[in-house]
Order: sequence, then C-alpha cells, then structure tokens
Amino acid sequence: MSTVLTTDESKYLLQLCKTGRLFAIQDWLEAGNPLCVAPEVKTTPLQVAIDAGFHSLVELLARNEPNQYVKNEALARAVFHRRLDFIELLVLHGAQIRAVPFDAVLLSWDPQIMQYFIERGADLITGAPFAHAFGEKIRTALRPWKECKQRYPELAKDLQEQIDCALRYFTCKGNLKWVSLLMWAGADPRTRGPVLYDKYQFEDWEFDDALCLATFRDVQIIKRLGPDRKRDNLEKLLADAARHGSPEVVEFLLKVGAIVNDESDGGSAALAESLGQGLRRITRWSSSSLNWDGTPKKASRYDLKEPLRTIEILFEKGARWRPKDKNAVTEVRRGLLECEPCVTTEIVERLIKSEACAAEVIIDLLRTPAMRRHLEPEARRFRPLGLDVRSDEQKREDERQQEATRIWNLRYLAARYDRAEIYDKIWSQPIQHVAKEYKVSDVYLIKVCKKLDIPRPGVGYWAKKAAGKSLPGRPTLRAFPELDEN
Repeated sequence: MSTVLTTDESKYLLQLCKTGRLFAIQDWLEAGNPLCVAPEVKTTPLQVAIDAGFHSLVELLARNEPNQYVKNEALARAVFHRRLDFIELLVLHGAQIRAVPFDAVLLSWDPQIMQYFIERGADLITGAPFAHAFGEKIRTALRPWKECKQRYPELAKDLQEQIDCALRYFTCKGNLKWVSLLMWAGADPRTRGPVLYDKYQFEDWEFDDALCLATFRDVQIIKRLGPDRKRDNLEKLLADAARHGSPEVVEFLLKVGAIVNDESDGGSAALAESLGQGLRRITRWSSSSLNWDGTPKKASRYDLKEPLRTIEILFEKGARWRPKDKNAVTEVRRGLLECEPCVTTEIVERLIKSEACAAEVIIDLLRTPAMRRHLEPEARRFRPLGLDVRSDEQKREDERQQEATRIWNLRYLAARYDRAEIYDKIWSQPIQHVAKEYKVSDVYLIKVCKKLDIPRPGVGYWAKKAAGKSLPGRPTLRAFPELDEN
C-alpha cells in the first residue's frame, strides 16, 4: 500500500479521529495503513484528535506518527488548546520543544505550560518572546521572566532588554498600569533601545529611553518612572517636555530639581525648544487643515493651549531665551507666522514684559516683511511697547489716513470759526475776553489759533500796550492753502 492516503481515505481516517473511534484506528494501524493524509487535506489525524480532546487517541497517534514535522505541529496545537497533558504526551513521543516559538507558549497564559517549556530548554531569546508577551498584556509571563533572569544569568542581559523594550512601548501608549507592572518586575527606564512593534528603523544613537519617551505623556507616567537628579539629566528631560508641550510634566520636573536656565550663556534650552520646535510641531498640524476660503488655517489659542501654558510656566520661573544664531530666531519666527496674529502678539508681549530676551532679538524677530504683514491687525498692541510692526505699505496708508483726518479737522474748524474774525478780535483785546465771546476756554482758543495758523500777540503784549510802550508790528494773516478744496 502507498505511504500516502488518497483523499477519500484521508477523509475517512479524519472522521474516525473526530468521532474518537479509538479501536477502529487501532485496527487501521494494525492493518499497516499509513497516517500520512493526502496533500490537499490541510489537517492531520493527530491535530484532529487534539482538537477533539481525546487523550487516549492522541497517545496512540503520537506513538505511531513517523513524521517529525507533524508531531511538532501537533505540539503547537496542544499549546494553543492549553493542554499540558497533550504536550507531555507529544514531547514523550518525540515532539521537539524548540519547534514551538516561545512567544506562542507565553500567549497560552498558562504558567504551568510556560514552566514546562522553560525547564526543557525553550528558546527564551530569539524573536524577543517575553517582550511580545508583555506587549499583549500577558500578566502571567511576568513571574516566569523574573525566574528565568535569576536562573540563567548568561541570558540576563537579553531578557532585560526584552522587558525594557516593552516598558518603552507602554510608556509611549501612556498605559500607567502596565508601566507599573513592568517596573515592579524589574524593567529599567534608563536603557535606550527600540520600541516594541515600531516599524521604523533607527540608528542606535536615535533611540530614546522610557524617561525621554514619557515627557510627552501623562505626568503620572514619568512620576512612576522616577526621574532622579543624581542619575538623570533633568534639564534634557525638561527640554523634551517643553518641546512636546507638556505643562504638567514641565512643572513636575521643575519641582524635582530641573534647572530652568541651564545653558552656559544663561539661557533656557527648555524655552528655546518650546518657542522653536514646540510651536512648529503644533502649527504644522494646524496648517494641514484649511479655512472656508481654502487658505491654510493658522493655529489658534485652542490649538496651542498646552504649548502656551508650557511657555507661561517657563516665564514664571524666569526662563531666558538666548538664541545662538540667526537660524534659531528664524525657526521661532516661522512658528509664530503659523499662529493667529493674536497668539503671535501674546507670545511677543510676554517675551518683552518678562524681559526674557534682549531688545535686539525682538527687533530681529519682527523685522521681516512677512512678520510685519502678519501682525498688522495687532499693530496697535505694540505701540505701548515702543514697537512699530507696520509694513511700509501700511505705514504709507496710515500716513495718508492721518493727513486726510488732519485736513478734515482743519476744514471743520475753519467752517466753525472765521479766521479773519478771530484774528481781528485777538489783536483788539486779550484772548481771555475773546474766548468768552465764543464760549470756550482761552486754552482751547489758543489751540484753534495754532491749528488755523492765526498769529497771536506775544506774552506781555497787553501789559506793554497799557503802559504806553512801543509794540512790535502786527503780523499779517497769511493765506492757508490747506483749506483750499482743490
């Protein structure tokens, strides 16, 4: 007889296994019939027996199965069904422990099965099985990991990297529960390396540790990781948190000892990151959406709520901005140009009022035509600060408007007050008396004379006249061309 069954024979045999016909299968084997099913049949008698849960049948088939691959596949099936008794039978009859990836064993959730494989030499390193088990939140894998690390010191480094990799993953996810579990088990938040399930390929120097990754998550995560002044670079963590716009994390790091002005020139790396990359990160996201008219949307106060709060905290702590070169100023300017004008103005006002940077830096920040056009709607807010952010075009337009307003006011005064009449009266009697005739104060009438270019008697004129002293000649009333309608 052929060593491979036909399709019909295979289906018949599988049906016997499925219904648990132990004695019929014994007769089948005693008659010299093979167990190798046809290629188009996608399962085996041993797998069917395991799925059906017949212990005696599994033992019979495992004892008589000649194919090593079939035994190994059956072992994986037994792990899937969490049947330690089947696993023991299959291993007893030749199934290979290492044929089943250890992460599949961990995914069974069964500590006894895990222990069985570990004691018989399962591969604990290849494919980072513990890291993937932790990533799938298999809590029962925590204790076996700790025991393996103690039992196999030669594997301790690789095992540690697996749990650290999972810690970085849950830190990125913001999962406080699993961060706490992994820290309890012995994960180290200070090792740099890849993040579990990360699809991107990085160079070694590009990797971050869990503490750095926690700077843009909930503050409870970084509190659980426990940054320490003696062991960690708190200033770098502060700069990272500022860049990500995490005000609560910034506040926490400042409380545990981070120095706000940490640079050699007295500047704050955190403030520089917050004003530079921090704003750019949010504004890039905002500008990806459009306004109703199709123009790129500017970042609003709502969009920048967290970054603005971060900047405010740093200002309150006395942070100073000391840009190292023109590129640093340019980067901040680009971020401000992507904000709504009112937001840009608010940040610049805060920089000025807190004296966070030199006046030359502010001037350099606002000097470009693009920035001046951007801030035109808010130009009036800069006047009390001694800054003119209007563009040249806006300045010319304002000058035209001011001149038109001045001419209109002059014409209004000329229509209300006759120049020649006032001229005659103020040279015939003191201006205080003339003002009473017009029912205005003498100060106001003097202002009218100045605006309408009406010459007035000098100081002491009427006293000299009363004393009979010589007086200067009376000036003529000149023409006033500004009142010409043409």
